[in-house]
This record gives sequence, structure tokens and C-alpha cells, in this order.
Amino acid sequence: MTKKSFVILILILSTVGIVGYCLSKNTAKHASESGEAQGTAAEEPKPVAQVETAAVEHKSISQTLTAYGGVVAAPGKTHFIAVSFESRVKHVLVSAGQVVNKGDALLEIEGTAASLLQLQQAEGTEEEAHKELEQTKRRFDMKLATNQELNQVQKAAADADLLLNSLRQQGVGSAGKIHSDTGGVVAKVDVEDGQVAASGTPLIEIVASEDIEVKLGTEPEDVRKIAPGQKVGISLVNDPGSSAIEGTIRLVTQRVNPTDRLVDVFVSLSPGTRLLLAAYVRGEIAIASRETLVVPREAVLPNESHFTLYLVHDDRAVEKKVKLGLETASEVEVIDSSLKEGDRVVTVGNRELTDGMEIKESK
Repeated sequence: MTKKSFVILILILSTVGIVGYCLSKNTAKHASESGEAQGTAAEEPKPVAQVETAAVEHKSISQTLTAYGGVVAAPGKTHFIAVSFESRVKHVLVSAGQVVNKGDALLEIEGTAASLLQLQQAEGTEEEAHKELEQTKRRFDMKLATNQELNQVQKAAADADLLLNSLRQQGVGSAGKIHSDTGGVVAKVDVEDGQVAASGTPLIEIVASEDIEVKLGTEPEDVRKIAPGQKVGISLVNDPGSSAIEGTIRLVTQRVNPTDRLVDVFVSLSPGTRLLLAAYVRGEIAIASRETLVVPREAVLPNESHFTLYLVHDDRAVEKKVKLGLETASEVEVIDSSLKEGDRVVTVGNRELTDGMEIKESK
């Protein structure tokens, strides 16, 4: 080998060595970077859900049925003002809803032409009856009339007096005022100024303030859930801040009211309860109650065929399928043999949880 060939061989070997060294260094670097990336991914922390929790409680829960209605007069407690002759109303002196006392003037009325004719006929009958009585007495003294004839004439005269006095006392023949013979609230005024009212027609209706009850309307399918004797909490719809009044179901009717297509339920109130007639009220009827395990309503999540809640155990979420019992607006009864009082359940953040997920309770 010549000297020149030897030098060329040395240069070639040096070049190959340098290239091999660079390639091995780059491979090691890439392997190191890949290992570091894998280690970083392996050490990346799992997500932790922030949640709020509440304790499972063993307490009484009552399921209620809500119905709406109004305040009405109790049966047989409406007092009707009427007169027994045909009359014309001159002036109405009271308004519906007005409180009246015994003796207060309610109406000014006068007899119509027909009732005045009836009065004139009664006066004529009374006059003729007394003339007949005088004649019969004279005949009886002369032994020309029997005791039976005298008794008959005396009875006819007494009847004529009674009819005439009755018409005069009622105000037939002269304008007069009708006064209330009881205290209470004017529930309804059935006539207007100038109106002619037939004999016996109700003119005004009065209800004593304490003689009231509540009429509620319930859906027909809910009737089977209620019965006389059940307790009802009555509150004013237009005054939600007022305290509830306790009542008791007196009657559940067995027909659908054609006006509103609801079933009427009548509720008796405690003595001394005072509510405005026709006031709009809400009734909460207690249809079931028992001591059981209860959780806040937001702790329970509905699924296709069951309900789910998440328990807290060792800072992890434990999925639990449960059945529901009684319900209120804020709480539900949960039925599961493994649940116990004091267990912590997730109430906020539970929709994002999965079974076994790490959680942290918000302070």
C-alpha cells in the first residue's frame, strides 16, 4: 500500500466514526426525551371533583297534595233577607263585603201595585168580617144563631185581622226600611235600586264572620288519596308570608264540578278563624307521613329505570342505586337497606361524578 492510499483509508475511517458517534448520541437523546415524556404523563394527577354534601337523616316526612280554592259560607249559615210580598227596592243601603250589626238598615222598599191591591183586599175582608161578626152576635143573643155559626164568624174575623196586621207590619202600603236581624258580613246583594222583587225572593245574604269554611278543588285522580278527617294547612295565596291555618277535611264530594272540572273538597276551620269571604287560598293536604331515611331532593339523580345518589367514602364517590318513597318540595325518602343515618351524600356537583372518582368537599 502506498502512503497516499494509507492516508485516504485513515480519513474514511475517521469520517465513519464521527458519523456513528453523532447518530448514537441523537438516538440516546431521543430515547431520553421519550422516557421523560412518558414519566411526566404517568405522574400527571387525576382530576378531583369539588362537591357539596349533606347527611342522610332519619326523620318524619309528610307528602302533601296541593289544591286551590276559596273561602265560602258554612252549610246552613247563610242568612237570607226577604219579604213575603211583592216589593220594589227604593234604595240599597249596603254593599257586598260590608260588615253589619244587628239592627242596621239594609234596604228601603215599598209595595208594588199588586201588593197594595192585596192590602186593600185585606182591609175590605177585615171590615166585612167584623160586620158579619156583629150581626151574628145579635142573632145569637136573639136565639137565632147557633154556637157553631158564632164560632165560625169569630174565626173568620180573627183570620182577617191577622192577615191585615201582617201586611201592615211588613210595610205594605208605606215605604219602609229592612233591618238586619243578625250581625255578620254581607255576602251578596241580590237586588238593585228600582228592581221589583217577588214575594219570598232573597234580597240580601249575610254570613257571620266565624261561620265560614274553605272549598278546594282537586283533580279527580287524586280523590282516592284523601278522606274526611285529614289535616289541611290553609294559606292565603296573595299573602305568602302569612302563617298557615290548620283545617280538617269535612267532605269530599263524589262528583266533578262542571264549572272547573275539579272535585270539590270542603275543609272545616278552627272556631274563631277569620278569613275574608271569597279569599283565594291554597291547601296543603297531608296524604301520607312516616319516620324514615331522608335526603335533600338535589342529592337524587333520575336515570332511565332507577334513581342514583353518590355517597362519600374515603374521599371518593360511591354510586348507589336507590328507590324513592314519600316526597316533598325539598326532601325525598330513600329506600336502600345499606343506607344508614349519618352517611354523607353529594348534593352539588353530583351530575359530573362517576363511581370511584376522587372528590373534595367544599368548605
